[in-house]
Amino acid sequence: MVNYQSLIGRHWEYGVNDCFSLIRDYFGLLNVSLPQYVRPADLETCESIFLDQLPRKGFGQVALNKRLPNDVLIMRLGTRTPMHAAILLPDQRILHQKQDSLSCVEALSSYYVRRTEAVFRYAARLTPR
Repeated sequence: MVNYQSLIGRHWEYGVNDCFSLIRDYFGLLNVSLPQYVRPADLETCESIFLDQLPRKGFGQVALNKRLPNDVLIMRLGTRTPMHAAILLPDQRILHQKQDSLSCVEALSSYYVRRTEAVFRYAARLTPR
């Protein structure tokens, strides 16, 4: 498992320290390079950058009930399209960066499970070894 402790406690700043930058930095610790994206100006009217971009960057979609640590959970938290992402950690915990909050680890509660619209796994990890 990756040592993600340096990613906890970051102050939220859209486009700098947000849920996508946390995903990018986490996968960087796994030697997976993800590009920086220009963030949509209006999260209420845009399409999900996660659903659009993750498959293009080597991630494959898996069923929620097949989730494993290091998977990316894409959620709809108060937006029209799923615009929040979290990393699944062991013991059904998530690492994420919510708007106007510090990045943190918390339980994958039923609140988050109900709002998860997709689960993506980096392709190199799609096939169990």
